[in-house]
Amino acid sequence: MSKLDNYKKAEAPLPQTYEAWQVFGAGLENVGRDGKPVTVPLREPKDDEVLVRVDALGLCLSDMKIIAQGGNHPRLRGRDLASDPTVLGHECACTIVKVGKKWESEFSAGDRFIVQADIYYKGVGFAFGYMIPGGLQEYALLDERALAGDEGCYLLPVRPETGYSQSALAEPWACVEMSYNLDDRVTPTGAAQLVVTDTPDGWAAKLPAAAVIGSDLAGLGEGGYDDIVVVAPSPKVVETLAARLNPHGVMFLLGAPRESGEVSLDVGKVHYQNIRYYGGGDTLEAVAATAKRNDLLPDGRALFIGAGGPMGQMHVQRAIEKADGSKRVVVTDLDASRLAHIVNRFGDLAAKRGVELYTLSPGEFATPADMNARIQSLGGPEGYTDLVVLAPVAPLVRQAVSLAADGAFVNIFAGVGIGTMASVSLDKLCRGVKMIGCSGSRISDLRKVLELVEARQLDSNRSVAAIGGMSAAHDGLQGVKDAKYPGKTVIYTQIPELELMPLDEVAVKLPDVGAKLSPEGGWTKEAEAALLERFL
Repeated sequence: MSKLDNYKKAEAPLPQTYEAWQVFGAGLENVGRDGKPVTVPLREPKDDEVLVRVDALGLCLSDMKIIAQGGNHPRLRGRDLASDPTVLGHECACTIVKVGKKWESEFSAGDRFIVQADIYYKGVGFAFGYMIPGGLQEYALLDERALAGDEGCYLLPVRPETGYSQSALAEPWACVEMSYNLDDRVTPTGAAQLVVTDTPDGWAAKLPAAAVIGSDLAGLGEGGYDDIVVVAPSPKVVETLAARLNPHGVMFLLGAPRESGEVSLDVGKVHYQNIRYYGGGDTLEAVAATAKRNDLLPDGRALFIGAGGPMGQMHVQRAIEKADGSKRVVVTDLDASRLAHIVNRFGDLAAKRGVELYTLSPGEFATPADMNARIQSLGGPEGYTDLVVLAPVAPLVRQAVSLAADGAFVNIFAGVGIGTMASVSLDKLCRGVKMIGCSGSRISDLRKVLELVEARQLDSNRSVAAIGGMSAAHDGLQGVKDAKYPGKTVIYTQIPELELMPLDEVAVKLPDVGAKLSPEGGWTKEAEAALLERFL
């Protein structure tokens, strides 16, 4: 029997101590001690706990936000990390190795899982990798917060034949998937409504809970609104009322604008507070019909702006790999090498699926105007049907809206902070261009992605750009901070000493593992098995 087969059984005696990259404060220098993990005593699980072995962990840009803010990170709620350290890491594949008495009928040694990071218990958030120490350690203890939380068990079972990195990377993929599966409201709630129109006849009957005022906004009261309906909007009215939208509020823009122009809107609220602006018709029913689409238009034209990083590449892969995905995929980034990586990884896949793939970077053009003209020409005379902004830069949101076709959506995927203002075309909004955005993922999204991975409809391993052992985690985090690699870094925490290496070095440094890479040089389940067989 191979070492890997024995490993999967999880029957080996447990060590007395284990290694953990504990976080003691803000700054990368406070991750571990002197650039090394901390040795921690391994205790038995309590009756209401399970002990898991961490098998693979994907590093995430969100980890760097904890490192930058320390205990001031919102999800840590002022935790004193110096005396009560946490452990980073939420993209986690793990195996049960010991079970407390309370859970003996539900879990067994050798059971494999991934962790839904957004854990809620009695209405309070205890995210894994934040309040609950995460996966950048050899072992982790999980209690009823994760095992019997508000949504039940936050561990999702993984099939024995699924790879560790395959399953671990379902978590970042779930964030991508959620951004196309938003349950946004496209009709008024019936409460806290405001209607702005100069022809009020009939509106009181249509929306009985609404206050009705004219376009001069005379009589505008104090407070916020869940719904604001504006008939024949003007930039001034929209900008003034945008500040009155409550979180999850919607502004319905009916008809053509009475005045053309741009409106300055807080696009951070679109991302983090689910504020929405919907147009596309003269009636609420017509607007709802336009606004209800939240996924890529089949055979549409998709533009991914600033998409050279790991998450951007996931969006691009999804558009190509999706059964009813985009017909034309255009990708921009400042870094030409990252775009070359996209062509190398996804070019053959795109060709097989009949998808036109184009990549554009500023270095290819004499002037920015030339690049913009090329982007516009690839969108065709009608514009792009789907646009995704993957860099937290307000002018890119403006660019995306300007390039959008009627009825398109602009996915503000990058986490632009609340208070980030972008000027966008009111005419475009009134023609049904909608801006959407979200943060994190739901357990349903993670479950859906894992199902796609295990059905071989999604190859999450295409996202891997570098691998390393437990000792390489510090370098890996530095690499994430520096945007060193065009894809995900996966740490195998059960391999104590393995330097961080990009996949193009694997074939040279580990030829037996490199022989199992994909024809494009990508990570595979077979390469992972060879790696573990060699180093476990």
